[in-house]
Amino acid sequence: MNISTGLEHFINQAVVKSKRDRFIGFLSSSKGQTKFSKSLDHELVKYLNKSKFTSKFSQSELEQIGDIYCSNGVTNNSEDTMANLYGKAPWEGGWLLLNKSGTIAIYRPEGRTDDELYIKL
Repeated sequence: MNISTGLEHFINQAVVKSKRDRFIGFLSSSKGQTKFSKSLDHELVKYLNKSKFTSKFSQSELEQIGDIYCSNGVTNNSEDTMANLYGKAPWEGGWLLLNKSGTIAIYRPEGRTDDELYIKL
């Protein structure tokens, strides 16, 4: 898994304080990274700070370079815009798409095709 500083920033700012260390800890080992990937299906959504939720992003925001993390363990291996990565996001499983700095994200838990969460830090 391609762990970015943006992902760490996102977790530190978007996850409730009582669970931050747990999710940051997942990123330090390959076994933990697998747990983080699996958490994208159903678990992460329970621990997001709802005060950070927003409406959809502008096209200019979606043109930022981003990273995608999927519950099946797939991450992007190239520089691509959030808009392009969004178009490539899988229909099955949960995923998290965020810009490189980790300040904006789109999160779709498994089975929530119509209920994506837009998060702005």
